[in-house]
Amino acid sequence: MSKNRDRIIQSALSLFSEKNFEDVTIKDICQKAEVANSTFYYHFKTKEELMDCLRMHDMRPRNRELFALAATHDLMERVLVTCTMCAQRAERSGWMLTAQYYKRRLSLESESEDLKALYAQERRTAQELIGYAQAEGLISNRAEPEQLAMAAILLTNSVILNWCVARGEFDLLAQARETLMVLFCPAARNRDGKERRADETGQA
Repeated sequence: MSKNRDRIIQSALSLFSEKNFEDVTIKDICQKAEVANSTFYYHFKTKEELMDCLRMHDMRPRNRELFALAATHDLMERVLVTCTMCAQRAERSGWMLTAQYYKRRLSLESESEDLKALYAQERRTAQELIGYAQAEGLISNRAEPEQLAMAAILLTNSVILNWCVARGEFDLLAQARETLMVLFCPAARNRDGKERRADETGQA
């Protein structure tokens, strides 16, 4: 990535986290990045294209970090980390910028192919881990892993939207994880903290 392009991206991230998308002009971005307007248009056709780029810029490295983190935890924790990736990205970006991402998505006829591919990767990973957790008796909900993965994504997104409406006034990750625990109904724990399988708790 060129230095000028990176400066434009970092400046836009900063401005969009402080003001509404509509209130930030290309001139504002260029002034903060200390580049000419022509330099902006060399890298991006519109401010909207820049917003899409910001999403990709945030997702790719963050997803690599999160997948690596998930691999270090026990199975149930890996499920929760994977299924809350979008919430973790939102928390990192802040409620204002996250709200603008959602608003931007509503204005599009369809997502970019690159974004679709990243979302699909998250969904496939979540589906696979959910299947393993069901086999180990850690998730008592016996719906198909594909259905549970999709439900988890939808629930997490609804928590994020509520968090944006509340202007970030509650703990996003804690609420997302609590909501997913209700969906998955994971195995209860013994008093000594050890996990019990679903069939040992009398759950179907």
